[in-house]
Amino acid sequence: MEGNKSIHRSDEQRNLYKALVKDYESDKIILDTYRDVVTLKRRHDDDADKDEEPSVGSDRGSKRRREGKEPELTSAPKEKAT
Repeated sequence: MEGNKSIHRSDEQRNLYKALVKDYESDKIILDTYRDVVTLKRRHDDDADKDEEPSVGSDRGSKRRREGKEPELTSAPKEKAT
């Protein structure tokens, strides 16, 4: 009985492997087809950036406190028990 299970498992593994190879080949064809297009497009974008002046540092990500306002406490401070 175990012999039948191993044969079944072997067939399943073989089918999974064939499907994996088929998908790999499909992905490889797609990547080979579009790789040249992406490379050319990137090069074109890089050339356009060289003509522009360097950007001034942005204030993105900086955190500034509002002047005159202190953060309010949400609860009163608890006294330590002795």
